[in-house]
Amino acid sequence: MTRPLPQAPFRWGRSLLARTSATMLIATVSIGLLAVAVSAHIVRDQRHADLLRRAELVAATQADALSGAVWELDSRSVQSTIDALLARDPAIRDIVVYEATRPPPLARATAAMSATDSAATLRIDRPIVMRDREGRTETVGRLDIVYSTAEEWQATLDALVPVVGLLLLSLLAAIGLLGVTLNRIILRPLQRLTQLARAMARGDYGARIDSARSDEIGVLALSFNRMAETVQDHTQTLETRVQERTEALAATNRAIMDSINYAQLIQSSILPSADSLSDGLRDHMVLWRPRDVVSGDFYLYRPTTSGFVIAVVDCTGHGVPGAFMTMTASAMLNNALDQLGADDPAAILTAVDAKVRTTLNQDGEARTLAQRFDNGLDLALCHVVPTQGRLTFASARIPLLIVNDDGVTEVRGDRDSLGYRRLSAEVNGPRFTNHIIGLQPHQSFFLSTDGLTDQNGGELGRRFGKQRLRDELAYTQNMPLSEIKAILEHRLDRFQTGRSQRDDITLIGFRV
Repeated sequence: MTRPLPQAPFRWGRSLLARTSATMLIATVSIGLLAVAVSAHIVRDQRHADLLRRAELVAATQADALSGAVWELDSRSVQSTIDALLARDPAIRDIVVYEATRPPPLARATAAMSATDSAATLRIDRPIVMRDREGRTETVGRLDIVYSTAEEWQATLDALVPVVGLLLLSLLAAIGLLGVTLNRIILRPLQRLTQLARAMARGDYGARIDSARSDEIGVLALSFNRMAETVQDHTQTLETRVQERTEALAATNRAIMDSINYAQLIQSSILPSADSLSDGLRDHMVLWRPRDVVSGDFYLYRPTTSGFVIAVVDCTGHGVPGAFMTMTASAMLNNALDQLGADDPAAILTAVDAKVRTTLNQDGEARTLAQRFDNGLDLALCHVVPTQGRLTFASARIPLLIVNDDGVTEVRGDRDSLGYRRLSAEVNGPRFTNHIIGLQPHQSFFLSTDGLTDQNGGELGRRFGKQRLRDELAYTQNMPLSEIKAILEHRLDRFQTGRSQRDDITLIGFRV
């Protein structure tokens, strides 16, 4: 326990402030007040004019930069632009962007409250004009920027240095008389105190200063010693606690990551191996990118007596929750195939839907907290019989893309998903449709979850989109599927431009 230090008595008659203030006050007040007033008025007017010009220029520049985004009502891009402007210019307190025909703001950015928020403000209101290629203009919105005038006062204070010079000239005589005394009773102790403060900043919390004096310097030295002892005690305690908690968090994190990595190995075991796909398919590709270590997507390949079954599944969620769903869905899908066979994909989807809702207690009214979490999956299933030249396709929401020399054809799945709690009018469950497709030469088939088409990227942060995927598949139709996969991965990486992945991505392609 730290021993408390004795308090030094304070006497006003010995105060350094009282002894020095009387000598310097009369000589400096008159000149100082006059010089400060004149300089402050001049600099204030100049800085106000500078701020007004800068604000007009910024408003004009940003209005031109925002015209395209406001025209497209791209609130995300507008918000990103004004956030960046707010971060660059500390004088801006508020930015509001309005769309021309709507009163509510399209985007707004407001600076955090600070000590200068009580200062006066300067408001700039600028129309946002869109110019087309023919030179015609149209007002598409309005930009409102509020500047704080606090920097005008700061500039005024900075400009008072010449006034300080005048004050210094008037103080030369007083400094000559008081120099020796101030050096002995103030400067040397303050220099020592500064050295000890720097030592504390370097981590030497054992630094102390003599506090035997009874004036302000003595009080300051005593306060410094108390602060040093408090900081030393708290720092030692804090370092111990931080080290203990850091080690505990590191151990917990290692345990969690070990568990997740092991879960990834378990999930990978339910996916078909590359060898099994190569043995059963003439050509194939698999683009499988979990958003996290484990995925809420999976795909299936099973040979049958007459051909093979191939499926793509998108379960609710991603990461660990999604991975739990994939294990459940995989078991149910394989069980349905074992019981019903592969000839009727629509019946298999119906069976999986019933199994999911029964397993997750989604029939009837939700009575517990766990039952209120609505889960399910989207599933596309193809049964291919090469000897009969037939592919039978049934799907819950996931389309089948068929690519040949004539272009890309989309076979849409049914609108219902599997699982999820039904409304009272839907007690009979969804009905799924079999689509029979004849196999022809030079055909490629692709199944994809929505993680690929919903991925945002590009300069404007828009979705990858179905049309972009169809264009890429049509362009690469005559290439081996392995090359198509490499091209799609390259296109996707360039499109993301460093943005994080939004969802699990699965795309599987095959040729018969």
